Amino acid sequence: MQGLLDRFPGHKLAFLNVAQAILVDSPTMAHTVLGSCVSVTFFAPRHHLAAMFHALLPRACDYRLHGADATPYKFVDTAIRRLVGKFNRRGVALTEIECKVFGGASALFAEEISVGRKNVEVAFATLSDIGLRVAASNVGGEAGRKIVFSTSTGEIFVRLLNNNSVRNRLPPRPVVAART
Repeated sequence: MQGLLDRFPGHKLAFLNVAQAILVDSPTMAHTVLGSCVSVTFFAPRHHLAAMFHALLPRACDYRLHGADATPYKFVDTAIRRLVGKFNRRGVALTEIECKVFGGASALFAEEISVGRKNVEVAFATLSDIGLRVAASNVGGEAGRKIVFSTSTGEIFVRLLNNNSVRNRLPPRPVVAART
């Protein structure tokens, strides 16, 4: 992490726990660790606005005991809709938002649809329903991920968290996406 902070001087640091989100208009290195959870990043460079959330479960309506109003960022669908609403209130058009999706690892039963896979499916479906295009993603698999989001550039750095993997010893690489 220190290497990334050196590369992005003047950035604040923000760690997201489960059911948290961040919306910023100043340079920030937002980071989190994902297993089956999903994060979506939102980047509107013309408005100097960026956001990210860390959601645990796919759809709020599937979990009646947990009200989405009290914890909107716990659920993928409500987290996306809440952040898109905040961008809209700041005058950002949907066409100006670049989205990227991360997480959704499935570690146990490949035959069954895991929470991780459901989280990813709901993220893509909700973004599509709203009219947002996904510019890049790093989802699924069996390993967790540490992601770091530069809110000033829109770059995402991903490190797979698999202790038996050589990747764990390599520096994180940015997820590259073509801009439209």
